[in-house]
Amino acid sequence: MARSLDTLPFDVFYQIATSLDDRDLIHLSRANHALRTLTNSDLIARKTVERVLRYSEEGHAALRAQAGYRKAVGHRFDINEAIATADPYSVCVLAFGADFLYEQGFLCYRVGHEIRLLNVHGVDEYERVLNLYDVLPHLEGSSHLDAAERVTLVHYHDGVLVLRVASSHDGFTDTLLVLDMQPHPRPTTGRRGRLLLQAAVPATVPIFVRNNRSYIWYGTFTALDDSNGVWAVSGVDLLTLQTINFSLDGVVEGDVGQTVAFEMYEACLYVVSTQATSGDDERYSSFYHCACYAPRNKGQKWNGRLWRREHREGPINEMWTDLSIRMDETTGRPVILECRREWRQGKSENHRTNYIEPLPTPEEAFGERNGETPPRWVNEVKDLNPGDNRQTYNERPEKRLRRYYHPEYEDTHDQNTRQEFIAVRTKHRSYHLSAATFVDLVNDPQADGLRSRDRLRLRTVSRKRKCPLDEEGMLLKPTQADADGRPVEGSEEQFVSRGVRLWPPKDSPSELTQLLCPDTRLGAIRAVSDERSLIYSVSSPGLSHNDRALILISFDPKIRFPDFPSLRTMKAATTGQMFPVEVPRPESSNFLIRKSEPLYKAIRRGYWVR
Repeated sequence: MARSLDTLPFDVFYQIATSLDDRDLIHLSRANHALRTLTNSDLIARKTVERVLRYSEEGHAALRAQAGYRKAVGHRFDINEAIATADPYSVCVLAFGADFLYEQGFLCYRVGHEIRLLNVHGVDEYERVLNLYDVLPHLEGSSHLDAAERVTLVHYHDGVLVLRVASSHDGFTDTLLVLDMQPHPRPTTGRRGRLLLQAAVPATVPIFVRNNRSYIWYGTFTALDDSNGVWAVSGVDLLTLQTINFSLDGVVEGDVGQTVAFEMYEACLYVVSTQATSGDDERYSSFYHCACYAPRNKGQKWNGRLWRREHREGPINEMWTDLSIRMDETTGRPVILECRREWRQGKSENHRTNYIEPLPTPEEAFGERNGETPPRWVNEVKDLNPGDNRQTYNERPEKRLRRYYHPEYEDTHDQNTRQEFIAVRTKHRSYHLSAATFVDLVNDPQADGLRSRDRLRLRTVSRKRKCPLDEEGMLLKPTQADADGRPVEGSEEQFVSRGVRLWPPKDSPSELTQLLCPDTRLGAIRAVSDERSLIYSVSSPGLSHNDRALILISFDPKIRFPDFPSLRTMKAATTGQMFPVEVPRPESSNFLIRKSEPLYKAIRRGYWVR
């Protein structure tokens, strides 16, 4: 007699349920009441968290508390579904300012001569405030009224803020300041305090910074006479102030985020470039040129390259290329994430595809695996030998697993369902790795009487795994084999598109569309997205020409700022101009970092949209 899942002994059901990922577990819980009761067990959810969500923020919090595993699984599912379906939970104006950073759920922005820090993920009801007039006069020896205007926010991570201060005398060097913004800084020992590092960098040249609380990497690009250039990189131990200086080998001139990417993993700096050097043979194939620099062991370094594509796959529309290094929340390892628009096989249409390429961990790169056999893909890294004049690549092109590439459109998408926007109207584009979703912020103008008004909308394209069973109810078989003829795990996976989604709908209340786009004409827009939200800056009536409104679109049901009404039940709409708004004054204190009422409470403009 056939038996259903909910009639199986618990130990058998446990083995089945713990082999599922978080998405499948939630879907199983919604099949019927009995399965919902079974899957609510924290015993099952804990295994799911340990196996799939260990490196996510929700999973890490549950493992740290040793409780709330089922809530962590459900919370992560809700976030990913909201992103995949372009259905956010809330939208609000958090602040306004001349510059901003958004990292690890913290919004750092400059308004006037103050730098303010707000924990968005934690929905803090206060902001940390740094008065630049308390810092810059000591730096330059005198007070300047325009000092704040010469400050650029460069990077924020783990409570450490990095600023770039332009020279006030048209000099050849700027100043890099590294400040501890935590409420309680580490005890001062010697030169240690709020000011962690002060360094001179060349003026007006491109710069990158990556840091945690113990280490910082920063680099500047200098063009040479032969039209190429060099990245000069420094790594500094923030505890001992020991420095490692070097030039990047195999990295030529390129745009950060398009042809070259930098990221920090643990204390190591990872570098990936898609441009070939003179010693590489890339007549038929293209590679990712990778490097990992470890501050330990006197700056240990690993160089290698990973196969990227074959030239015969078709030309690339470089305008749409995005390159980054991320941490995979499932495996915890660094991965290359590249989204490129290609004329596949030389066809007339070009479409976006997101590619994922795992990178070796520092232990794997430097051979610190205690005698263990490294994964097969690590052996495929081609080590560069500086003594060779040319590097050949004679192996057959690699076969990609479907899990490692995501085409924006499947064959079922026709021109009417794609709802595409040209590059000039695509104000922000990113890829959400956990939700397997392209996330764009686009300008879709709407009619406003005899004129048109700019309108900002979210556009997402997501996919999901297809059923692993064929039409006859049999498990799908692997479609690829390795060099020894053994089936390649994961090659049986198939995916299906969830379609193109746009938000808000065209019939949305005008209060929502005007909040998302306060001005009738969009100026310059800068946007940053993370795993659960998107923040962008946009012009707004009532603000000075330097300031922009900072607007949050939240896909997390737990990011709910107080006193914001529900858009669906709102009786009296809030209309009219949002600004000007007086910035709350920080509390009187002898400390460099002060507390203040958050600016979003003074603005009071936002909605709970579902």
